[in-house]
Amino acid sequence: MSDTGDQSLVAQISDAFDDVEPIPTRLTDVAKAAFTWRRADAELAELLFDSSTDELVGVRGTTSDRRSFRFGHGDFVVRVHLTQATLIVMVEPPLSVGCRVVTEGRTEELRTDEYGEFAVAAPELPARIEVDVPSGTVLTPWITG
Repeated sequence: MSDTGDQSLVAQISDAFDDVEPIPTRLTDVAKAAFTWRRADAELAELLFDSSTDELVGVRGTTSDRRSFRFGHGDFVVRVHLTQATLIVMVEPPLSVGCRVVTEGRTEELRTDEYGEFAVAAPELPARIEVDVPSGTVLTPWITG
């Protein structure tokens, strides 16, 4: 490609970015906060199920105001059900363990009951759940919506 061709291509790429709206501050903040999970004593749980993207087989009327997630790490599963009003967390196998609901401006310390569950008012998003299992702390990825 000639210098003229290169300059033309660079100009076209530059023009394409002129029409792009700026990234919202909140999205930038969430992206930066995503790196705060990097703690030597914590492990990031893997997303196993998200009701907004995974299809429920054999279930009628799957439209719901509830969003459900399932995260896994090692022998543990963390189930999260989120509505506009409530956050329900279930740890499997059932254990009474320390947990935290972390948002941009707040960390709420909680403990699951003997069934491995707790329920609280729905937090502001983005949020993540930290669970202190016997092998260490497990973090869910940030839940953004």
